[in-house]
Amino acid sequence: MAETIESRGPFEQFVLLAVTELSVDDETPVHSFEVAKRCKAHLDDVDRDPFGGVERREVTRALGSLAEDGLLRKERTTSATGKGRPAYALDVSSDRVVDAVDDETGVGPYAEQLRERV
Repeated sequence: MAETIESRGPFEQFVLLAVTELSVDDETPVHSFEVAKRCKAHLDDVDRDPFGGVERREVTRALGSLAEDGLLRKERTTSATGKGRPAYALDVSSDRVVDAVDDETGVGPYAEQLRERV
């Protein structure tokens, strides 16, 4: 599983770290807009050169890809208006995520911050 995490691009690792942090905060399952918001809050903690900014559609694409590879679990939640929306939760341990990316170019500083909390 660590190879799967390490083989991801910097943006997907960033999104995975955001979901990890939300999981540590007991805020999962989480919708894509919440993940995008958390990513935007941590843009200064990463080297953005590999991926630039954060767009919600890119976050949604990354979440889907991470779920397909078994790193995230996809769940269905209901919004206040009764619509079903996909939500995501970690399907691996927080420690495993942080250990896999703590020395990765770009996202390592964010992972190190998270290490203190997992």
